[in-house]
Amino acid sequence: MNNDEHFIRHVYDLAKESVKNGNDPFSAILVFNNKIQHESLDISVISSNPTLHAELNVISEYCTKNKIFSLDGYTLYCNVEPCVMCSGAIHWSRISKVVFGISQINLQKISGGKQKPRCEDIINIGHKKIEIIGPLLEEEGIRIFNEYTLLKKEERHMELYGKK
Repeated sequence: MNNDEHFIRHVYDLAKESVKNGNDPFSAILVFNNKIQHESLDISVISSNPTLHAELNVISEYCTKNKIFSLDGYTLYCNVEPCVMCSGAIHWSRISKVVFGISQINLQKISGGKQKPRCEDIINIGHKKIEIIGPLLEEEGIRIFNEYTLLKKEERHMELYGKK
């Protein structure tokens, strides 16, 4: 098994843990020199903050804690292809490589949502080209979602707090 597969399976395990903690099944890790530096879950619904996706969290928390601005040389692993917001954060943090499990196209099939832009269209808009690999081990990742009722985030928030 190669490193990318090893780390994707790790984010799949984190996604399962996320569900057990009452969150949606999204997770991300930052890796440098083949070692996990930081990991995060999507806590947007339980924290009432729509920007707290796993990818954005892992970047923000790690950079703030370590007082660094550029993640050049780091790899971001996430169980689902990054959304538009997270893709912008990846671009601006100068991550060198992104590996994701489930494509946005297949996530939209699962969720019934509208098709979103591919992450590559946003991440690689500038001069620096970030390596993007995915989908990887997609069927394994889809099984996690098949065991979970994926509601719109507003609906989940309404269930928790009685407000949109």
